[in-house]
Amino acid sequence: MRETGDCLPDCFNLKALGELYGISLDILLETEAPDNIDTVAAKIEQIADEFIWTKAKRDAANAHRDLMGDLWEMWKGIYFIEIGNKEQQEIAKKNANLRICSPYGLKIWDDDGVTCVVQSALREKMGAIDDSTLDLLQVLCSKDGLAIVTALDTTKLTPKQTLVETCGVELHRLNELLLRMMEEQIIEFITPDKGTSGYKLCGHFGISAYMVMAAAYILSKKRHYSVSEYIEYNC
Repeated sequence: MRETGDCLPDCFNLKALGELYGISLDILLETEAPDNIDTVAAKIEQIADEFIWTKAKRDAANAHRDLMGDLWEMWKGIYFIEIGNKEQQEIAKKNANLRICSPYGLKIWDDDGVTCVVQSALREKMGAIDDSTLDLLQVLCSKDGLAIVTALDTTKLTPKQTLVETCGVELHRLNELLLRMMEEQIIEFITPDKGTSGYKLCGHFGISAYMVMAAAYILSKKRHYSVSEYIEYNC
């Protein structure tokens, strides 16, 4: 009877369900249909909050990884709704290459590690790009620049000698690029109390290095990506 919705679980079962799924009883007892988007958004936020803390209590060390994995699946789910073509959706899912072009902007995900949303409004916000920004972009997109940023981590320190051995960049050029990237807060040099000093991607503009790597990755695949265009929404 419970499966068909003809009756409600008693308080003891509700308590057990809440403990099993890590969801508070006020969520389970809510029976009214939401009548506006704010109510729906509040529900999503509440459930997400419960989910995060439940994960953290069970396995604090891997809670963020579990959550990101679930968010990754949600990302794909949003794509599947937007593409509006079941056959094309299955082909894209099989190939792990999902791309969307719409008035909102461009969306992309790839199981090898690329996830990105670029809003169309970005064009209006950019304005004129100064020469120093273009010069820095050219540095990051150069063969030597890419060799350096792909050799660096976000948490582990990479000694300079390792960069010398792995990047294949002449020492004077390496020093020049390292200095420039540090000045622009793309990478940073850290000397720990104990251990070996080294470089790592910086938390400030290091994201630009990842964006360049993602762009290089996509271009290097040299595969045709179909684009789903959706303009009208039928409710």
